[in-house]
Amino acid sequence: MTNGGLSPKKLQYPDTQIIIFAREPVCGQVKTRLIPALGAAGATELYTALLDFTLNKTHTYHLAPVCLCITPESRNAFFLKRYPFTEFQITKQRGDDLGQRMANVLKQSLSHFSRAILIGTDCPFLNQSDLEQAIEVLDTHDMVFSPARDGGYVLVGARRPVPGSFTGIDWGSEQVMRQTRKRLTELKISWQELARQQDIDDENDLKCLQHVHEFSNAFPHILNIINRHS
Repeated sequence: MTNGGLSPKKLQYPDTQIIIFAREPVCGQVKTRLIPALGAAGATELYTALLDFTLNKTHTYHLAPVCLCITPESRNAFFLKRYPFTEFQITKQRGDDLGQRMANVLKQSLSHFSRAILIGTDCPFLNQSDLEQAIEVLDTHDMVFSPARDGGYVLVGARRPVPGSFTGIDWGSEQVMRQTRKRLTELKISWQELARQQDIDDENDLKCLQHVHEFSNAFPHILNIINRHS
């Protein structure tokens, strides 16, 4: 499904797809680890701002076709209504855990594109240069990762389906990247890691948002919410 509006600008990497994992921001169901700090409404406002920021900036970079891969319970209509002038495809996540969902969407994307880059909405620090670097790494490696400071990763890319790469991983733990490296080594998959990034998951991460000037300028009310609850 494509959401049409403005005439599309020429893409820098038309043979690549950028996939964004997202969910409809239902109060009490997003950023749940931040509810004790911000309240359910505040956590939802933060998630919505991060979603807006991620989709809008990825679209304006004009790097590659964008796909929103949303949770099964999320409604396509929400995204089509909220972003009427943004070009993107919508698909649904499939799988019993995060690893299966990532493997499935990468496989699906790579049946149509030469490279696939998957990100979430939790890392406003990712910028155009990071995405360009990740795409170009796939010219020489099977996979690319941008590790998160908490032990996970905020970006994963592939140039071929990678069955088994995401099995046996303790999702949500500090061991995700370490365990993934072990799996990739066992499967003899070549990969490269980019610079570590900070994602926004818990209360300790909130203070980092003030350093993302593009985000804080676009969503000053979010900083007000954070300051009000700090």
